[in-house]
Amino acid sequence: MTNYRKRMFRGAKIEDCIEDFIQMEQSSRIDMHKGEEELALVSKGMNIAYRYIVNRMVRDFDYQRGELEMEKKLLDLEKLFRRLSESNLEQSKKDLLETVQETHFKEDILEEALDDLKNISPDNQRGMFEGMSVAYEQVANYISIVINSTDKISLKHLNQLILLIENNHSVKAELQEEDEDTVTYQNGFANGMKAGFNLAKMEMKQMINMEK
Repeated sequence: MTNYRKRMFRGAKIEDCIEDFIQMEQSSRIDMHKGEEELALVSKGMNIAYRYIVNRMVRDFDYQRGELEMEKKLLDLEKLFRRLSESNLEQSKKDLLETVQETHFKEDILEEALDDLKNISPDNQRGMFEGMSVAYEQVANYISIVINSTDKISLKHLNQLILLIENNHSVKAELQEEDEDTVTYQNGFANGMKAGFNLAKMEMKQMINMEK
């Protein structure tokens, strides 16, 4: 069982315990007003103790639940980027123009854009999608390393992932202006990697904004 699943299991048990203590706190509150002085005194003490336990467990569990929710979101991101890696790799094996022409919204695409697609060399196109595939896979691997090496996931780790992407040499590399000599597989691959990393970074920044 993974650490994540173990913690989810413990979380479920904590929620059950909280519910039990809430029930006991309510029962002791009722016993406080039953008229028997000794029972009322004992019940009052138990009520205070149960209430303290409930408040403490709720506070601690909310913190743990926040960590688990962040970890789940990172796991979802990892899955997303692995799917994108696979889909871009599949697209690299197909002609982009044919793919666009098979879509239901092809009528909305400008003729100039279609002409541009016709002018993209097959090697450059293949390199671009393979580059994006590699970038997405690398980001997914970054996320996997963070999840498996960290006990408490927080926004700090998401910011660290973004910094890791920004410092990647493929992101820092300057895009070459394309002409007949640069429209190659290598150029497409470099541009694709840069695009893939930047799109992944945008996705992570969007998650950070949602968390704030």
